[in-house]
Amino acid sequence: MSTESNKTAALKAALVAAEVAYEHGLEQGFAAGYAVGQQVGFVAGVISVQDALSSGLRHGSAECGRALESLKRLGIDNE
Repeated sequence: MSTESNKTAALKAALVAAEVAYEHGLEQGFAAGYAVGQQVGFVAGVISVQDALSSGLRHGSAECGRALESLKRLGIDNE
């Protein structure tokens, strides 16, 4: 093999390795972003229902009281 063909082969191998590394990083980044998005969405959902649960508790709903106690045990109460 000539020097020029060795350079071409090395360049092709480097490009393939770079593409594989990029794809792997993209997949990891997507997975990490997805997990963070799920957590943020869960917290936003809990915050949005806390007022409704409090109102239900004020109106005598034992189920709303149990739900608020569960949130408190999980450490996601308003206080």
